[in-house]
This record gives sequence, structure tokens and C-alpha cells, in this order.
Amino acid sequence: MAELQRDKTFEPSGIEGKLKAVLHDVQGTLLRTLGTIERRGYDYRDVHCTQRVDGSFDLLVHVEDTGGPNDLDLLCRQLERLYNVVSAERVGRRTRAEHAE
Repeated sequence: MAELQRDKTFEPSGIEGKLKAVLHDVQGTLLRTLGTIERRGYDYRDVHCTQRVDGSFDLLVHVEDTGGPNDLDLLCRQLERLYNVVSAERVGRRTRAEHAE
């Protein structure tokens, strides 16, 4: 009898960091942004959302890798492609290895 192929399990790489995104105040934008973070293999923690003077929102999210790509900058570029997301960037300290690149 043939053996079944084992499911591919992703090992967390230990990548974590904070992302800041600016969102327009449109229905579904926050849910779409957090859903994209999850579908790209990250778990989000400490979600903070504050309203700006111009009516848009600042979203600050602490993300942890659960098997996604090892590049948070790639995640930011993917978030920026969503409708009603003005910008997305990684904030906080970076490791020495990232500064060397």
C-alpha cells in the first residue's frame, strides 16, 4: 500500500515586528487589512487604531510569524495594494543583519 504524503507544516521563523498602516475610513478596510495579515502567514497582536485629523485612521499592529514569508517589508507592500490603504510600513527597531543589507 502506498504511503500518504505528509502535510507540509511550517516552522515559525521567529520573525516579529510592528507595522503601521494608514487606512481610509471606509467600511471593511480594517477587516480586509487584518485578514490579509493572517492569510499571509502572520498572527497579529496588540492592534491599536487611532483616528487622524483628516478622518483616516492609523493602525498599529504587532505581528508574529506563523509560517509566512520572512520579510515584513513584503507584507507591507502587499497591504499597500489593498483598496483604501494609504500606506503601510514597518516601525520599530531592526536587527543588525537588516541594517547591513
